Amino acid sequence: MLGILGALFSLIPIIGVIAWPMVVIGLVLGVLGIVRANAGKADNRGVAISGTVLSAFGLAFCLLYTVAFASAVSDSSSSTASATGGSAPSGPATAGVENADRTYSAPAPARPTSGAPGDTLTTRDGLELTTTPLRDRSDFMGPVRCTDVTYRNTGSGTASFNIWDWQLQDPDGVIRRISIGSDNDLSSGQLAPGGTVSGQVCFDAKADATGTWTVIYEGGLFSSEDLTWAG
Repeated sequence: MLGILGALFSLIPIIGVIAWPMVVIGLVLGVLGIVRANAGKADNRGVAISGTVLSAFGLAFCLLYTVAFASAVSDSSSSTASATGGSAPSGPATAGVENADRTYSAPAPARPTSGAPGDTLTTRDGLELTTTPLRDRSDFMGPVRCTDVTYRNTGSGTASFNIWDWQLQDPDGVIRRISIGSDNDLSSGQLAPGGTVSGQVCFDAKADATGTWTVIYEGGLFSSEDLTWAG
């Protein structure tokens, strides 16, 4: 009976592993039953033979489960070892290769905000500005100093231009006011991307002073630009 139960349990996955004791004991008892039946001490020869055969059958299945389980564990261990130990060690040589693969990009140079007459300076929004050297002239308001300014919009949006974007600082540090009245004075408006406009900007020069005069672009009332051309 024990051999029959062991054989049945051995057919069930996982549970078949614990059927070892039952089939072994059933095999031993079946053999003893056959021996006793042959000696005439028992009359259950058929049951003993059946128990022995079924116990042997269950034992074979238990061995098969054991071999399959051991093979699965071995394959899992091999896969883990390959995943953790198969990668290249990280050392100085590897670090050197990784660093060599990285593309070094130097920081962009700082945007110049000052220059000499004739230089082109660029605002934060991509508006390129150029001034010419100051020249003296007279109009109905008196002596003035003038420069020709050029705007070129290299940005992606529209940019404004206005004669009131400009100032002139004399050698004493005094900011001179704009003088308006010439036909060539810079107008005001909006400049589309890629557009260019030029015009004359003049400043009061009644109180003449010798030294360095500086043209200043502030970009309007709400702008924080401060580009200068000294000469």
